[in-house]
Amino acid sequence: MEFGFTQEQNMLRESVRRFMSKECTREYTRECSDNDRFPIELYDKMVAQGWMGIPFPEHLGGSGLGPVELAIFLEEAGYGWYGAGTSYFSTVILGGYNIMLYGSDEQKAHFIPRVIRGECKFAFALSEPNVGSDAAAVELFAAQDGDHFVLNGTKMFITNAHVADYIVTVTRTQRQPARKQQGITIFLVDAKSPGLEIRPLKQMGRSATHANELSFRDVRVPAANMMGRLDEGWNNLTKGLGVERLSVAMMYAGTSQAIVDYAVRYAKERRQFGQPISKFQAIQHKLADMQMKADISRLLGYRVAWMLAEGIPCFREMSIAKLHASESLFAIANDGVQVMGGYGVMKEYEMEQFFRDSRIGMIGAGSSEIQRSIIAKQMGL
Repeated sequence: MEFGFTQEQNMLRESVRRFMSKECTREYTRECSDNDRFPIELYDKMVAQGWMGIPFPEHLGGSGLGPVELAIFLEEAGYGWYGAGTSYFSTVILGGYNIMLYGSDEQKAHFIPRVIRGECKFAFALSEPNVGSDAAAVELFAAQDGDHFVLNGTKMFITNAHVADYIVTVTRTQRQPARKQQGITIFLVDAKSPGLEIRPLKQMGRSATHANELSFRDVRVPAANMMGRLDEGWNNLTKGLGVERLSVAMMYAGTSQAIVDYAVRYAKERRQFGQPISKFQAIQHKLADMQMKADISRLLGYRVAWMLAEGIPCFREMSIAKLHASESLFAIANDGVQVMGGYGVMKEYEMEQFFRDSRIGMIGAGSSEIQRSIIAKQMGL
């Protein structure tokens, strides 16, 4: 089995790592996080590098690269700063990639080149006040009115909706279907539509790319903005799960390694009892466990990337990668705080922000409990 990368893939990794090291300074990331400010400058510079086009075909202006290259980029973005990965992910994956998977030819031709050029940002709206893990129970209703649909309801915890130009919105178009997975339709909603109110939410971490509440009051959406066929949105949603879970797993793997490296540097510099604390076996073992978790997350993520590239079904492997990477990220951050002691919870040190940013990973993009249920089902249980 080949675990290496091509020369071109290694060049991509080195390029992204250099870029993130230069642009994701502590001062910049802290300023964005402390002020709940989307990293627009960083986003625009990523656009200028051409990285928005990584997963898209050349005929639409993309790079024509595959899941492995996408995984490399997101790992290095996550290593640089979660905000780099999340700002990219919400537009390129949750927006553009979903359009590529099940949008119309007209939608692909219109939106994907604009994503690549940085002219259009996206958010993805699925969760609601009463709908989280039970995603098929969506309640936001879209009633057809001639050549438009009228949307009423609420979406909750929608990442980056406050900076989005369009929102990929999951709606219900049948009030009482035989099965709740039926009667679901997805629309591209203009974020500036009359009747759509976007309210920022305060959260514990990841505040630069924070969540929002969306209130739809008689929001009119052209029927031409429907993604896929009427009432068949559930099947379309599942098409994007592989790349979505791969993406977050690789971001978490990258951030996990960043935490390990930060903790190791601290342990080598911090002295107690006349020597660096890295000389104490208790600290060494904790750092070794952190590194082991980070390595496993990385390997599980690249396994999914390889399987996707080869066209091999990997529904179980997707959930395993996402589950392990998210839980390991939090465990690594928690251990990192312990290694640093009191300094680990001080805002002057990066570990405090690592810890706060790590917790949401076990909830977003499918909670740990849902991932375990998926894995069990794939095992025939």
